[in-house]
Amino acid sequence: MNQAIEAISKQSWQLSSPDSRLQINVLLDSQGRLTYDITKNAVAMLQASPLGIVTDRIACTDGLSFVNTSTVEINETYMLPHGKTKNYINQANELTLNFSKEGHMLQLICRAYNEAVAFRFQFPGEGQLQISSEPTGFALPQDRLVNVWAQKFMECYERTYDHSMLELMDEDDYGLPMLFQIGNDGWMLLSEASVFGSYCASHVKVSKEHSHMLELAYAPDQSGPNVAEGPFATPWRVAIIGDELSTIVESTVVFHLNPPSEVEDTSWIRPGRSAWSWHSDSASSRDHEQQVRFVDFAADMGWEYSLVDGGWDREESTVNVPELIRHAEAKGVGIWVWTHFKGLQEEETCRSKMALWSGWGVKGVKVDFFDSDAQERIQVYDMIAEIALEHKLMINYHGSSKPSGEQRRWPHVMTREGIFGAEYWKNQLNEGPNAVHNCTVPFTRNVVGSMDYTPVTLSKLTRTGHCHQLALAVLFESAVQCFADSIEAYEESAGKPFLQQVPAAWDQTLMLEGYPGRFVTMARRSGEDWFVGAICAASGRTAHVSLDFLEEGVTYVADIYEEVFGPLDHYRFKHSTEITVRQETVTKLDALYLKLKVNGGSVIRLRKAAK
Repeated sequence: MNQAIEAISKQSWQLSSPDSRLQINVLLDSQGRLTYDITKNAVAMLQASPLGIVTDRIACTDGLSFVNTSTVEINETYMLPHGKTKNYINQANELTLNFSKEGHMLQLICRAYNEAVAFRFQFPGEGQLQISSEPTGFALPQDRLVNVWAQKFMECYERTYDHSMLELMDEDDYGLPMLFQIGNDGWMLLSEASVFGSYCASHVKVSKEHSHMLELAYAPDQSGPNVAEGPFATPWRVAIIGDELSTIVESTVVFHLNPPSEVEDTSWIRPGRSAWSWHSDSASSRDHEQQVRFVDFAADMGWEYSLVDGGWDREESTVNVPELIRHAEAKGVGIWVWTHFKGLQEEETCRSKMALWSGWGVKGVKVDFFDSDAQERIQVYDMIAEIALEHKLMINYHGSSKPSGEQRRWPHVMTREGIFGAEYWKNQLNEGPNAVHNCTVPFTRNVVGSMDYTPVTLSKLTRTGHCHQLALAVLFESAVQCFADSIEAYEESAGKPFLQQVPAAWDQTLMLEGYPGRFVTMARRSGEDWFVGAICAASGRTAHVSLDFLEEGVTYVADIYEEVFGPLDHYRFKHSTEITVRQETVTKLDALYLKLKVNGGSVIRLRKAAK
């Protein structure tokens, strides 16, 4: 640990990752101003950038005096019932720098992981604190070409992550996470972690004064300062950094930066697949017999849940939820119900409704239309999560902010939207998420938490192939995977067996190949079975799937789902409903080569061969 901390001078400090490849360097200049930079193998990934925070007590932008430092070596493991892995390994070096100004104390806490650097401000004193701004920046290198995949900010985060360069980013506000390719020196994802009700969620602005600088920004509807009770800490600002994109995709750092789980008994927290009638027929959410059909279909598919969406509680609705639950329980299916967040934002009402629904036997609640990053709204997220925990109800947040690793603290928060998802294909006048978007979000939004995209729409003209849609069930992680299409669409598909087998929680995740907006191939393991999803955008390609991740000395059966090629498919995409299924016997010494159509895909299930 001592080698990881170096006081370069009395006013500058360097914290290194356990493998010494990443460093954060902090400088206090002669004016008492803080700056930092981040390097990978001694090459700058973020250049000298400002650090600051302004409260009603002091403006920590200058005039700071160094007091002392302390260090901690973090080494822990924990488990969660869902996510991209089962076992989480949290290893990092931590440095706390203590400063003073006008009798007040400020702490800057830095962490260095092998694949990430994070920092946050902390005020150790007691009493109420009002935080009006956090003038912190992220200065990208100016001596290299920097590719950016960024989402123009909107409160529900339902936009694409578009490829650009900093010089061309003409919007004022961009959402997090944000992905960068920094010359030939590697990849970086900027985001935040541990956002709870003592603060608003943040995004970034393009600096008007400094080239290649992004500035931290509060929620647009954050009308006043953040108000917190000391001792108080801001959310973590985190940069996930690696030579390869796999480092970004496989990272679990945002979870490590959150408090430990508050749930001792997680037996009632069950990841799973869900039938969902609203996408194919909005009126079905008010029709009891239709909900019975979807429950029966979920049982037939072996799915764990069925979601009763908006409209079930209207006066004209025929849905009898307690009766539906009794029917579903007999078939081994759990029921989720939808509600508007406004129906839960008052604590007394929230407690009353949660108690009622839990008493009926509801398993989870989809809470919709938050549409704000303001502190007041984040506090509503927290309240709902806490009350739902008391009643052992799982949660799915919709119309929501992006996640920041909160699932570690509250593993019953199974998933959230915050994604431009399949619902946009529901209206034929909309342009829904295309293949480019699908090939981008595994490297951006889904890195930082579960994502309720509601995948696998086969009956809509999504301009992607059916195996492309099937692959989203593997590529897009969500602890409750709500499959969007109709009973008929899935019954008629040759991909039905795959949808019956693919799980929603994973023991291991590997990114095999990919480039944002172009193609991605991933493998995920559940128990002894592996599932592989491969998709591409624009021109077709051949996916190369090396099977070296399989267990040594074991033979596997590969069920391979592929799209049918026609005579023109080598240069023009045609919406195909035809899927072929073939089997191969393979070992870890083999590789599979999957020919993908334009905007196409393929999926594989790998299971151990019977002896």
